[in-house]
Amino acid sequence: MKKAIRRLIALVAAFTLAVAPMTASAGGLIRDAEIEHALRAYATPMLVSAGIPPEDVRILIINDPVINAFVAGGLNIFIHTGLIRAATKPGMLMGVIAHETGHIAGAHLSQLREKSTRSMLGSVIGTLVGVAAIAGGAGGAGAGIMLGSQNMAMRSLNTGIRINEQSADQAALSYFDSNEISASGMLEMFETIRRNEQGRNVQADTFLRTHPLTTERITAMRNHIESSPIPKDQVPPKFPEMHARMQAKLAGFTDSYTQVMTAYPTSNTSTAARYARAIAEFKRNRLEPALTGINQLIAENPKDPFFYDTKGQMLFENGKLEEATAAYAQANSLMPGSALILTDYAKCLTAQQKPDLLPKAIALLERSKEIDDSYSATWRELAIAYGRQGKMGSSYLALAEEAALGGNYKGVLQHTARARGYADTDPGLELKLDDLERDAKTQWKQKNQGDLF
Repeated sequence: MKKAIRRLIALVAAFTLAVAPMTASAGGLIRDAEIEHALRAYATPMLVSAGIPPEDVRILIINDPVINAFVAGGLNIFIHTGLIRAATKPGMLMGVIAHETGHIAGAHLSQLREKSTRSMLGSVIGTLVGVAAIAGGAGGAGAGIMLGSQNMAMRSLNTGIRINEQSADQAALSYFDSNEISASGMLEMFETIRRNEQGRNVQADTFLRTHPLTTERITAMRNHIESSPIPKDQVPPKFPEMHARMQAKLAGFTDSYTQVMTAYPTSNTSTAARYARAIAEFKRNRLEPALTGINQLIAENPKDPFFYDTKGQMLFENGKLEEATAAYAQANSLMPGSALILTDYAKCLTAQQKPDLLPKAIALLERSKEIDDSYSATWRELAIAYGRQGKMGSSYLALAEEAALGGNYKGVLQHTARARGYADTDPGLELKLDDLERDAKTQWKQKNQGDLF
């Protein structure tokens, strides 16, 4: 599993934009505990209805304004920030997640692998990136990835993909029904996509499209909703507020101050609006009003881990390490299973440069990587903490793991070579290094041969 995630993250690095400043990240992926929690809450009922254990599926956020999502590498759902921002209701985003769940349940990725050849598509993942580019608006780039010079063969392949898309739509509607959640949001999202297509003059040749025409999909969804007894926009009670906060947080961290204040004026006293304004103050280096805003939210919601998490970031980035540590400790006590919060908590301890705090920091980081070993910041902090303890073999091993997540296989080999100098003092180190080196050499060779991995 770890090898597959390394390859996926390295691949995403080649196709996505710079990382948003809200959290540490790797390869164009945004990592944020609150947003990931909301997306997982949306996905869980869909995955359960599909018979897929929710804990087996990773949901990864790509920092890209394109309205898009796709499945890659089996049990991995990639969601663009553009999609999250465009979804004005939770049901809109849930519709896309349900659709992608339909792809996983239908084993469409493995079917695509059987139909594809390396000479035509490079790899299954490369194919999905091409699909994503076309669906998200980069028609020229997507066609370049997928079509190449073998137009007729791709027409046949795309027909199969379109059938899979229709199947995923139908599966998504069944997941909504089984959870008594309205599919009206899914319909609204596809209507949004249709308007987006009309503005871009999308290619009309259906045989050159990987997805069914949006109008056809909208008609099928509208007919289903009209015959459904589920009230329009019905979703679990907590989802609307969760959604509003997720969008506010993205806006606060990624939009200009003027944009935030226009979208969330002071006359708007909702929790989400105040959240966005507090973050916007933080982003323009005005810590006092930022803390005033976040502290008011904490006073009203003392058991909300994510407000403490955001407060910790504000304090840490302003050099107030002990206060940041206290904020992250509170966030961790309220949500002890969050790998991202665990890592940020440990980072505050390590940054204080007190030897007596290192054992606790390392324990937090080791727990974090047990929960999620794809978070590069965890490996970086482990390297720092172990290095300060003088455990250089473990430190270089952590750096090698971080390099592997970023697709830097030359860096993997450099760090594992350094770590081997300390293997005699750590009997378990040798096997871990062998595994990393073997994978790095294989991927480096394939990369230099021009293969997508």
